[in-house]
Amino acid sequence: MDRRKFIISTSLSLGAVSVSKFGFAKENTGDKLKPKRLSKGDTIGLIAPGSGVGRSSFEKAIATIKRLGFTPYYTENLRVNNGFLGGTDQQRIDDIHHMFENDIVDGILCIRGGYGSNRLLAMIDYDLIKNNPKLFMGYSDITALLYGIYSQTGLTCFHGPVGVSSFKGYAENTFVKEVVSAKKGLVIKRPKSWVEKDNKAFNSLIINRGKAQGVLIGGNLSVLVALIGTPYDIDFSDKILFLEEIGEPPYKIDRMLTQLLLSGKLAQLKGIALGVFIDCDDNPEDEDYDKSISLEEVLKERLADLNIPIMYGLPFGHISDNATIPFGVRAELNTEKESLTLLESVVV
Repeated sequence: MDRRKFIISTSLSLGAVSVSKFGFAKENTGDKLKPKRLSKGDTIGLIAPGSGVGRSSFEKAIATIKRLGFTPYYTENLRVNNGFLGGTDQQRIDDIHHMFENDIVDGILCIRGGYGSNRLLAMIDYDLIKNNPKLFMGYSDITALLYGIYSQTGLTCFHGPVGVSSFKGYAENTFVKEVVSAKKGLVIKRPKSWVEKDNKAFNSLIINRGKAQGVLIGGNLSVLVALIGTPYDIDFSDKILFLEEIGEPPYKIDRMLTQLLLSGKLAQLKGIALGVFIDCDDNPEDEDYDKSISLEEVLKERLADLNIPIMYGLPFGHISDNATIPFGVRAELNTEKESLTLLESVVV
């Protein structure tokens, strides 16, 4: 066994980065950074910045990375569980820093979301990341890190499958085309297989028709709403916002969208691309069903008056067909074609 590729002692970590040292940085408005493309055989560092995983999920992630043609790498912190967190804040921040600093690591993949990424934002050494730009990917709770890293360094990150995701079919295809083949002008559209789905969460809904161009930002609705008013929030001016959610009933979706409306942020956007909101509609068997309204009604009522292109049902979110969405590159949203087209390369 090659221990260098298998496990690293916690003693090799960079140690704590104090909040007082780095303070609350403002959003980076300088040059944007892009990570280098991945090649088969490259080393992928696995981290658990949110919640931890058990043995079966850990083994699944290792097998997935190998199946994709990459070499998995991790430290002993990856197997730690600390309540609802994957290790202590210090262990999780050590892993982030170690993966960016370590020259043998070519890209970084979060093993899962869960909760806890936002606790690390004030501890991150953003200069370290800026000086060692690498591919960084995850979704759900990892939205907090996509926000933090992009806002403070300008590094293009990736909202996409995590280590425990199935990472097959459509999800694998978009990932490979973007970060391995480095295909330009990639079009992200609803998979043809979705016409056979009977789950209305996968339906397409055009709220406002049209085309819009802007820089892609977004992620999980609950997580990004929780970042409003923090130093890691992002200016929505001239952006295309992409959103996904899971397990939140319509009234909570309404509350979060209302918060975004009241903040004035949505009025700054060029367009909104909504993914799949899984289990976000009330069930007829719920006791409050008669007093509720549907997710579709909430989305229309809260968003239609923005008078910008908006559509629901694009392929990203807590689903197997989870497309890799680059965070921080220009794209075009076209509601007629039900597509997001990337207007620039996402890696170098």
